[in-house]
Amino acid sequence: MDYHLKSRPHKIIYSEKKTIELRNKAISKIKNKFLPNKDIIKIVLIGSALKNSFGEYEPPGFRGSLFSDFDFIVFVKDDFKIPDWLDREPDGKPFPEDNMNLAYRNKGFIEDKYDVEVLFIRESNMNKAEIQKLGEEAGIPMTKESKNKHIIIYSKEKLQKA
Repeated sequence: MDYHLKSRPHKIIYSEKKTIELRNKAISKIKNKFLPNKDIIKIVLIGSALKNSFGEYEPPGFRGSLFSDFDFIVFVKDDFKIPDWLDREPDGKPFPEDNMNLAYRNKGFIEDKYDVEVLFIRESNMNKAEIQKLGEEAGIPMTKESKNKHIIIYSKEKLQKA
């Protein structure tokens, strides 16, 4: 595990009710920011907002924030343009090739204090077995059989079957 993940300060965990309320705000705002868009294949939420570990860090905080963030994975077509409201996140590196580590952050995304981190995975990479394996090991649900806890926020696949 990366050093910065091991060195997190203690966190006061929010109640399930508060976490769900904040999570629903984040999901709604992400949908409003990204959809509709023909170049988005799927949007997935992962991380502490689902694992009963969302909360507030003791000072000095973690990654420049006193609060947990919302972690979204957005699977996109290869020519998708990453929006300007997101800033590159240099610490998001689940893949060996830097051009695949498309992690971005928006500070104060919810209630001006909870950040959102968005990792984009391009279509040309999402079906490669070696990339799926690396993603799964990093906690990213890359396959339908994924054991990684997640919520599918949007999926083009589901819409096409309806």
